[in-house]
Amino acid sequence: MSQKVIVFGVDGLMMPLIKKFAAEGDLPYISRMLSEGAATELLPYISAWGDVNWAAFLSGQAPGTSWYGQALPADYATTQPLLKQLEDKGLSAALVHFPESVGSPAPHFTLSPYWSAAVPSPYTFAAPAIFTTDRQRLDAPPQARQQTLGWPPSSPLAYHDKGLWQPLKQEKGGDWHLTIYSPHGHDVTLLLNVETLTLRSVDGLVTLTLGAWSDWLALGEAAQGGKARFWLARLEPHIEIIQSEVTFPQRIASDSALAQTLIAELGPFYSQWAVKASPDETLLASTFQDAEHQSLWLADSALRLTHQHGYSLWAAVHHLIDESHHLCLGQYDPSSPFYDPQQAARYEAVIRDCYKILDRSLGHIINGMDEETTLILASDHGAVPNHFMCDIQRYLAKHGLVVLDNRGQTIRRQSQVYLKDERGGLEIYINLQGREPDGIVPQEDYASVQGRLLHLLRNWHIEHNGLIHHAVAWALRKEDAASAGYWGEFAGDVLFTYDSGFVWGISAGGEDICPVVAPGANHGPQKPTAETAHASNYGVLLAYGAGIRRGYYHDRHQYGPYRMADPGATIAYLLGVKRDTLDGSVMLALLAPDRTER
Repeated sequence: MSQKVIVFGVDGLMMPLIKKFAAEGDLPYISRMLSEGAATELLPYISAWGDVNWAAFLSGQAPGTSWYGQALPADYATTQPLLKQLEDKGLSAALVHFPESVGSPAPHFTLSPYWSAAVPSPYTFAAPAIFTTDRQRLDAPPQARQQTLGWPPSSPLAYHDKGLWQPLKQEKGGDWHLTIYSPHGHDVTLLLNVETLTLRSVDGLVTLTLGAWSDWLALGEAAQGGKARFWLARLEPHIEIIQSEVTFPQRIASDSALAQTLIAELGPFYSQWAVKASPDETLLASTFQDAEHQSLWLADSALRLTHQHGYSLWAAVHHLIDESHHLCLGQYDPSSPFYDPQQAARYEAVIRDCYKILDRSLGHIINGMDEETTLILASDHGAVPNHFMCDIQRYLAKHGLVVLDNRGQTIRRQSQVYLKDERGGLEIYINLQGREPDGIVPQEDYASVQGRLLHLLRNWHIEHNGLIHHAVAWALRKEDAASAGYWGEFAGDVLFTYDSGFVWGISAGGEDICPVVAPGANHGPQKPTAETAHASNYGVLLAYGAGIRRGYYHDRHQYGPYRMADPGATIAYLLGVKRDTLDGSVMLALLAPDRTER
């Protein structure tokens, strides 16, 4: 046996809800990790979202070293992150559905990297969909939003929109046709027999059961070995069938032979589900089953890849809990402007069920891991309810630093400053002559533009209900941003973060700052320390097993918080690899005494 580390990453997991649900008896395995292991909260970097913080977590390096931008891995050979240190010692890692912003070349294994780009995923044949005979639903025009939240403005991420509705069509007196549409140009049509409740493809058929997922159905050559399964939601008054996501088994991983082995043993892997994790969704039960299947798939792959295939480190990220926070926290948390005590229990119940799904998956790992394995449950951030929307582009345009076109997009060649879509929305770049392709700001004006930006950000506010609320918690010059973990040529000239309750977005009314019009919760734009009595933007880490101190909780209020780069350094320490290129510190307080005395 040899030392192994399993990192079960959970998008958005937060300590206040872990403690609440564990104390109420709903999380037996997480309670075991708390009582027999060590735990702490983690301070995220800005932007407080996964792309930045999972890169820092797994590299052991702050964003100034580890993060080039959304879906842009840092130079692996130059930055020498944790994975490079593993490789140099002859060890390897398996990353399963981990953000693609982490560089992981061979000998490391990757499967279905988290896809965040606006273009279709190359790993996915078809997105999940809901097929229906209800023409009223299919023909209803989409509802225009008063506000669109998220960053970048061109591709908002805050709503977790799902529900791709497609028609079921019937030929005269014949079977129904269900056509799975692929963005890669090869659609697949299945035949539905309502009498026998069967779906048929060119490669076989499956039987449908009301309120449950079917077996997997091969979709033929067009899907290149991809399979789908189906949930029969209703037969009256309309037929409704949910189709799972379909992935390409030959494209999904860096090692197709190993991927085929996992798929043969565990079934197809998929990255998303069709229905939102919200009590307002009538088909929510399908999501709970779908998400739990994925979570257990991850847990199984963790054990197989570390215990049978020789990987020293396994890491993945599951997204169900973050989705439930975005969709439910705004009605569960009493600090939210949309809190209704008569409705709060409905939203709490959904969040609780998502945490219970996580707990069962962790139990699967705990019951299967050996004595040389360390299990780490961790998150990249939490969330707090939204109160106000901020449109940074309009605010800067109002003060003459940005020129917008008729679509609200920055005209770079006419603007003194701009923001980059891929950098998370909290860094502002000066359009400097000699540095930028369309630079218009003279070198000698650099400091004055920096100073004006700081003044505008620090004074951006809204008066609401007789109170003044400042939008920005802090703003720093690039040369001062090392205190926030940023440095190097890729960092913005001014960095800032929004205060608690403020979220980036665009308003149909053209405001640069205004109250949000719909309930929700967020994390990315807000200061990493944002919290309420019920929620927190801090990430978490629970460690259990080999090398971990028993029954220890590291209280950030008394000892100060650990940061997101520290787990990477700690994993390096546990696996006995060099840490000379890592920015993080070893979390010695969480380790067993015999591990700290080496």
